[in-house]
Amino acid sequence: MKTIFKFAVIIILTIFITACSDNDQATASEAEAILGTQLASRNGGSVINQEYPDAQAEVLKTFMAIATSITNGAGLGADSEYMDQLISFHDYDAMFTEFNYDFNNNGFLTDSEGNEEHERMLFGEIVKPGGVKKFAALPGTLKVAVYYGNVANLTFISDFVLDTHPLGEITVNNLITLLFVKTNGEWKMVHEHHSPSKILPSTGEKPSNILSEFDPSSASAAQLEVYATFGAIGATIMANSGTGAENMDELISFHAYGPKFTEFNYDAEGNGFLTDSKGNEEHERALFGNYTVEKFAYLEKTLNIVLFHRNVANVTFISDFEVEGIGTINNLITLLFVKTKGEWKMVHEHHSPLN
Repeated sequence: MKTIFKFAVIIILTIFITACSDNDQATASEAEAILGTQLASRNGGSVINQEYPDAQAEVLKTFMAIATSITNGAGLGADSEYMDQLISFHDYDAMFTEFNYDFNNNGFLTDSEGNEEHERMLFGEIVKPGGVKKFAALPGTLKVAVYYGNVANLTFISDFVLDTHPLGEITVNNLITLLFVKTNGEWKMVHEHHSPSKILPSTGEKPSNILSEFDPSSASAAQLEVYATFGAIGATIMANSGTGAENMDELISFHAYGPKFTEFNYDAEGNGFLTDSKGNEEHERALFGNYTVEKFAYLEKTLNIVLFHRNVANVTFISDFEVEGIGTINNLITLLFVKTKGEWKMVHEHHSPLN
């Protein structure tokens, strides 16, 4: 069954929500949340492009510690101390979500339990002992974008070489989004989106998605702000799509373009790519200017909206769109929003075909 919205948002080719109060929905301690708000106030409401070199260094150090746990624990069992270390880098109390793909090229949505099971099995059992031959990012693709000093979006295209039991030695070039949040002095992952650099046809049974429980009637005021922004984005797409690139100004205004902005997406042949502000704007103006969006929906119970430190919101869903001349679009979509000058703006997008 599919849920259809009266408003729409879509970035073609290629939002986990907690029903709680404003005081308990964020993963931050109260002091950390207040700090983020004070930073916004001191900077006229905007810290979108402010750099946080110390925080960036901390996130990169955490990322390297994750890589070390994976490398040292490869093939030593799902319950080894190294896999325990790996799991400790996740904040499973923060309404964790993950988009990923199975060995049959099928995309899926899962939660903290699914993520832990998947990572313990993959790195502890499927990869052979000593099987992490290379753990790196393709040159020029690694970026750490920090917002308010306590939320970091780490993006890269992987260049992994793994020796595995079923497939032997394989190279893994995935488009990867890892969202980190600093809570009680430590950086933890709260969302992951992994998608292959090339989408291939499905070769097996499609996995089940772990469903969410989004309900606007029980959402907090902050969540409803994000939800309303999501609706406004959809409304402008539905109203203006197919009328020309020059009529996409309102859509573009919902983005916070700058050096931190990133997007992962796919072309018509299923090839993944990484782009920036300029590429995103060109793509959206061309796509929505030329094609009419006839339907926007998300697959039932896949919409998630999670707030972190009051000023950052992660919106994830599996789309169910109809676009004239393209057809049905079922994508795994991650949209990262940051509050600046009282408005919610997109700073990162990751779209990948469900397959």
